[in-house]
Amino acid sequence: MKMRDPQAKPVPAGKLGFWQQRTWLWIVAAGFDVYILGFVIGLQPSGPLCGSPLLPNSRAAELADLEEAGRGAAATCYRTIDSDSVPVWSLMALGIGLVLLGVVVRIVRIRLFAGAADAVKAG
Repeated sequence: MKMRDPQAKPVPAGKLGFWQQRTWLWIVAAGFDVYILGFVIGLQPSGPLCGSPLLPNSRAAELADLEEAGRGAAATCYRTIDSDSVPVWSLMALGIGLVLLGVVVRIVRIRLFAGAADAVKAG
């Protein structure tokens, strides 16, 4: 006697569990959270006289350089801001990528279940 596996059948959307139906929503929410985290980190100053990666105004460091004849505070601030901007922009790009991934997952899921529903109606 041979044992045969049953044929795979498409699963209608109502048969999926709550977590499987809402996966795309969790991905989009995580993307927004990562994006907001990058934005908040990007607004933090890079030093005592420095600006932040999203607002790189280091006017105080430039004035200190003028008063103390080229101490180099402004150059140090701008280097620090440049190095701090890498994780900020990376987090923001990752957040946007996660949001887009969640939308793509949702679109693919809709198309798959629409095709499965058409196959059930036709068959």
